[in-house]
Amino acid sequence: MASVRPLSPKSKVRSYPELLDRILHLAKETKGIEAHLLGKVRADPGQYPFWMLSTPPGAEKKQVCLSGGIHGDEPAGVETILAVIEMIRNEPRLLDSFSFVLFPCINPFGYEHHTRENRSRIDLNRQYVRKRPPAEVRFVKRAIEGKSFDLDIEFHEDIDTPGFYMYEVCQDPRQAVGRAIIQRVAKKYPINLQSEIEGAPADGGLISPDISSSFFKRRFARKRLWPQAIYFFKNGTPHVITSETPVHLKMHERVEIHLIVLKTALEHLLSRS
Repeated sequence: MASVRPLSPKSKVRSYPELLDRILHLAKETKGIEAHLLGKVRADPGQYPFWMLSTPPGAEKKQVCLSGGIHGDEPAGVETILAVIEMIRNEPRLLDSFSFVLFPCINPFGYEHHTRENRSRIDLNRQYVRKRPPAEVRFVKRAIEGKSFDLDIEFHEDIDTPGFYMYEVCQDPRQAVGRAIIQRVAKKYPINLQSEIEGAPADGGLISPDISSSFFKRRFARKRLWPQAIYFFKNGTPHVITSETPVHLKMHERVEIHLIVLKTALEHLLSRS
């Protein structure tokens, strides 16, 4: 791979070290959360420590994976993970029912420089089936290897969308929660009502392909195009959600939408017990 010309420090729009200070400080003061340093991402001339957070597992608990920041120009997902840590701190009984694995910022370089791609100009959300993926993806794959999740939610943003929309893939369509999520979000925020979003058929803000449909088979036959969510689904997670907020909303509004998605999905997960 050809070397990539380093970006000027002036190109940084956010500080990853400051973000880590916030994450690790909040995790330290939140009972039940452990922080794990998975390695360091090289991004000449420096390196980015790559962290994962987790809560105690349990045979009777629902296992949930949450992630943000795989695209560095989508910071609301990162802020949402911070809000989730605060939610756990303020509602410790959540850990009686759920076990969480949290990836706060999968693309540290992109986060600092407000770029979709990483230091090597690679879209990390298209690297999960590669034998030798970038370090950021490798760390996530190693961390979840051998783990079983009931639910995976990934927090994204979309610069072009006029309103919220979401992807949902569910092994059992009867367990889908997308309609309920959109109904709750629509009480306060706009929904993208286009019949096609990002090349996929949509219905009222919901992209939810039947896993047996020709669309699903066509879309994911080419493995190199699999996003992280489909990697989770194909590796045993029966329910995956990708939440997409419009960037024209204020940061706290985008975070609030993501939290509506999460809380609605958690309520639904418990109701299935």
